[in-house]
Amino acid sequence: MEKIPPQENNKKSEKEMFFERYPLPENHKDKADIVLELKNIKNSFLERKNPEEGKKNYNDLYEFSIGIRNKYKNIFQYYLYHMLIGSSIDEKRAPTEFDLPEEDSIEKYLRSKNI
Repeated sequence: MEKIPPQENNKKSEKEMFFERYPLPENHKDKADIVLELKNIKNSFLERKNPEEGKKNYNDLYEFSIGIRNKYKNIFQYYLYHMLIGSSIDEKRAPTEFDLPEEDSIEKYLRSKNI
């Protein structure tokens, strides 16, 4: 009787699963640590112990995302926008840019929420 080899632990790390859903373009691979830091800031900003504060923060993030979406016709070309709103990245329209210009920077917005 043939023995079945033990299965390897197929659990993927949170980082691996995140970058499967939000693959970084080749020209931005060096920004993986920044992306994970911003993701954690966003999550802690939205996950407040006080439900009212969480709702207020969600509305703040929503208003910011709508504002930049209305301002930039090519918003889906920005990697951090996908991460901000939680949209997966389609290979057909993979982002070519990392972040918006300074005044609308998603990184700057999220870092301002890291209290």
